[in-house]
Amino acid sequence: MGLFDKIMGDNSAEKKEEKKKPEFKSIVVESENIPREMKGIAAANALALSQLDFKIIKVKTSYSIGKEEGWIEADEEKLKQFKDKDFILNSDLKIKQMYKVEIFKVQEDENRAVLPPIILGGNKSLTKIIVTIKKDVEVKYFSKIENKIIEEINKKKIRAGILVGLHDEMMYKDIKTIVSGIRVNGIMNEESMFVVCQGIDPVMPVNDDFIYHYKQKLSKEDDQGRVDYSKRGYILAVSKGDCIMEYIKPQFGIAGRNCQGKYMSVKEPRAENEMLVNHTENILKKEDDEKIKYVAGQNGYVAEDSPGSFDIQENMEVDEISFKTTGSIETDMSAEVKINITEADVFKDAIGPGMSVETYELNIQGNVASGARIKAEKLTIGGQTHQTSTIEAKNAQITIHRGTVTAEVVNVDRLEGGKIIGDIINVKQAIGGEIIGKNIVIEELASNVSITASDTIEIKELKGTNNKFLIDPSMTKEFNENIEKITKEIKELSLRLKQVPKFLKERKRVIELTKPTVKLVQEKILELKRDGKNPPVTLLLKIKEFQKSVNEYNGSLKKFKDDKLQLKNLREDLNQVQMKVFSAKIINHSPWQEYNEIKFKLISPAIEKVYNTKEHEIIREISLKETGEGTYEINRSSEYSS
Repeated sequence: MGLFDKIMGDNSAEKKEEKKKPEFKSIVVESENIPREMKGIAAANALALSQLDFKIIKVKTSYSIGKEEGWIEADEEKLKQFKDKDFILNSDLKIKQMYKVEIFKVQEDENRAVLPPIILGGNKSLTKIIVTIKKDVEVKYFSKIENKIIEEINKKKIRAGILVGLHDEMMYKDIKTIVSGIRVNGIMNEESMFVVCQGIDPVMPVNDDFIYHYKQKLSKEDDQGRVDYSKRGYILAVSKGDCIMEYIKPQFGIAGRNCQGKYMSVKEPRAENEMLVNHTENILKKEDDEKIKYVAGQNGYVAEDSPGSFDIQENMEVDEISFKTTGSIETDMSAEVKINITEADVFKDAIGPGMSVETYELNIQGNVASGARIKAEKLTIGGQTHQTSTIEAKNAQITIHRGTVTAEVVNVDRLEGGKIIGDIINVKQAIGGEIIGKNIVIEELASNVSITASDTIEIKELKGTNNKFLIDPSMTKEFNENIEKITKEIKELSLRLKQVPKFLKERKRVIELTKPTVKLVQEKILELKRDGKNPPVTLLLKIKEFQKSVNEYNGSLKKFKDDKLQLKNLREDLNQVQMKVFSAKIINHSPWQEYNEIKFKLISPAIEKVYNTKEHEIIREISLKETGEGTYEINRSSEYSS
């Protein structure tokens, strides 16, 4: 370059730039990574990547098994191997694809075929690739739309690194169905979603585990999420047939391969929890390839005599139940666990303050403390119950009772201000308190006891005053359930019947108005038949409609009468239930003391009849009788009834 040129500068580059570059149209490339090639071409030609697209010319699949054989190109016959699961899951198998494509610049072409929006998606491991073809009413059918959709899906696979032409057999069938729909409807009128490549999901290995199912029954939190620290699972009850323990054996997983051709290995299972279990014949061992189950052979609770040695026992003996020793004990009733509490010292508690005990059978030699809660099928208490204790049982035997007990059958030696609720109640000595039941027998009654029964109250010896005797059928659950059921049925039936008379009256009016017309139609039909002509269908339909209307009216009328009869019967049933008070009685085998109140309560009408006893009065049985319509009186008899 001369001095002048140096001074003036070389403008040859500018002259070259002035020469217009030829516009990029298309180029054929062969590569394993088409997105990378497109990025390079876009950069070299100063184009945005969105301005380029490509057409698939050929897809070449190659595979390698081991280093010795090298890469093998898969022809049509060799591609069949890829359907073999054992071949695909060979850990040495490697798969790659080479794509020969024509990359071109997208042109604005109004006549270009329009495809619906196509979205490719997949699961996290890419073992299942799904395509969604969106609804698009602008898409019209044309002869090559099927091939265009297949090519568009395969192009999206190439962009995402998904294998083309492998594990996609169902894709072609689904596309044919979609294209048929477009052809019939003329448009793409609904969205479709289907699988375009299905790999093999790995099966994860199963690590071994030892599960103590019987311990999982112990709930640490209540419904409000609060923790009761008094419940420590001292006894863990089970029922016959329960799986109490289970050893999950380690199981090897199975490798997979995703839709990119990548092998997905799995780890070996962990085996750390296997243990030797010694057990008695009360526990059955059941084993298969996956697990070992230890099943309860009888009802009871799980006892671990020493580490690894288990038994199912029914009876348990403890000195006491308290917060410090056992905590609260709750077992399933069906487990039929029997607990014996041996603490018998009158100055100590066999069941401590605030403790909760729930079991099938409970024998307590000593006392029940304040706030204790007991639930059992069979219950025996040798000591006394605190006034704030609550007891629920099917059959209860209590020596000294000061708390609250609810049971079907209750036997109490001495009631001292406590409350008894039950069906059959026997009390040897009552010194204050409240008794509510169906049939009540008291051998020795002192003073200040409230006694309510639905059927009978029987006193062997009355020694005190200020006792209240009440016959009230509504105090029993059975009575209230019957009353509620019958009252509900009466209410529903009365409501249903209320609208029927008006309905029947209107239907009858319509029938009476229609009768003359129907009679004329019938005469016309007979006339036509005499003339050998077929009556018009419209005339026959009128007769049929009228007969149908009459039949419906007769059916509704019969139903109305039946419902009225049922309502009458229900009211009689209600009356019978309420009149049970007249069969109830109070029996006293000894002379009455003064200031004892006798009361009978009627439900409907709501009436109470009261009688106050007199000193040395001899009345063996007291009952209620009806003397006239709406009038009642207390009947006192010096003789026993049959």
